[in-house]
Amino acid sequence: MSRDSHNLQIRIDIFEHGVFSCPHRLTQASLLSLVKSLQQSSIDGKITASQWAEVAIKQLSLSLQESNVYFEIFRHLAYTRRPAQPIVDVKQFSLYLVLQLFSTTATRLSLENASSLTSKFNSEYPGINNLGTSFPSPGASPRTKAVRGFLFTQSSSDIQLAFQFIKTHLKLLLKVISLDMNDPNPMITSGDFNSLNLIFSQTDVPLCKLIPYFNSKPRVSLDDLNNWISKRVYAPADVNSADCLSLAGLNRGVTIKNTIETKAREVRISNCDESYIYIHSAVKQVSMQSCREVTVYISAVSGIATMDKCENCTFVTCASLIRVGNSVDCTVHIYSPFPPVMYGDNRGVVLAPFNANISDLTSILESAGVPSVSMNPKCSHNWSAPIEMNTENSGQGFALMQPKDFFKLVLPNAFGSSNPSVQFTPEEFVNAINLREGYFESIQTMISKANLNEEQERRLHMAIQGYFREWLVSTGNIKAPMELVKMIDQE
Repeated sequence: MSRDSHNLQIRIDIFEHGVFSCPHRLTQASLLSLVKSLQQSSIDGKITASQWAEVAIKQLSLSLQESNVYFEIFRHLAYTRRPAQPIVDVKQFSLYLVLQLFSTTATRLSLENASSLTSKFNSEYPGINNLGTSFPSPGASPRTKAVRGFLFTQSSSDIQLAFQFIKTHLKLLLKVISLDMNDPNPMITSGDFNSLNLIFSQTDVPLCKLIPYFNSKPRVSLDDLNNWISKRVYAPADVNSADCLSLAGLNRGVTIKNTIETKAREVRISNCDESYIYIHSAVKQVSMQSCREVTVYISAVSGIATMDKCENCTFVTCASLIRVGNSVDCTVHIYSPFPPVMYGDNRGVVLAPFNANISDLTSILESAGVPSVSMNPKCSHNWSAPIEMNTENSGQGFALMQPKDFFKLVLPNAFGSSNPSVQFTPEEFVNAINLREGYFESIQTMISKANLNEEQERRLHMAIQGYFREWLVSTGNIKAPMELVKMIDQE
């Protein structure tokens, strides 16, 4: 099929940042009832956060915090400039709720695809069966390396799953924007159809202008639109675009990006191993997926930052909203006006306060629209009050970092001068660092007053270096300085 200007491309970011595990009471049938309730609560086609929360708590058994998460994430994804008042369009919000069925559908499709691939593999290589080799189940533990290697690194498969979901749920999406839950083939206006820009990429013209039917009719039937869209909808061949910086497949390297390369762009980091990524800029959104032993620093994110299916990674950022899902043994240093959102099967995740100290960070946050501590004192403390979404094991997938374990992040000199103290960090953590540095200075003073001769001083330095190297190796902290030394040598 030729991809001319009348085709509709699916927005991948709506799936990357907006979808959670499906609430257990949300089905296609209950969704229609839910949309009807929202429609009845709306005023001039708009609903407030409190109106949505009332319906969500009653019909989906969501907590107030969970309902707030859905509402806030939708506002980030639907509006380039979020309205000051907590109010949204009921049609587009209903579309967003339909997308929450994705996880259930994706799991079923993944199982079907895995079963099909296993059958094909076993028929072509029957001898391998004796080794017990098979394709992993999507329901396997995130600690299982086979899962990570086969399923969690398939970004193209994720795109195809999103494409299949839209195709199979197209009639439901059209019914939702018609707001007519009773008519099996309702009529849809051009204004209704334009609501689909939540799901399909924005164009220079309203979406309805791409539909020939609307050139001669004010309203078009659901069936006609469904038939036309089914032939015209497509998923992007990849997720790269002029507005997106993609860092994929990095292995044992250090990457530094400046403002010119990244400002106001989406950043996608995927399938990287044992690498260090430093971005000193205010970016639009961040998606970090299927990475292992990767450290990522991003100064500011104006929208949503999502870490998904990562293992032994460290993520440091100031963002409007941060999501962490299906990750293992990761540490996330957070500064945000909204509490971190935990979803899926997290295990051994450590949440911690922000730990960088760049002198121009305040101005970068301002350009990203992330409030400073003076504007919102809660920002530096929200890291310790995460919101868990649709989980049965509350509080078991994460822990909060203690001050004694808190260290500054070492950043490249290319980022400019550093402040003597970390910024946007709770006082008890700053005090822990100051106490540690004070102890170090006292040892230096003791050494300087010991009047050691040259041989004694040499032996002392060798002992200190030996113990320090032993500490670096035993704690796993040796990789970052070694990679930075390599980078300096290359320069």
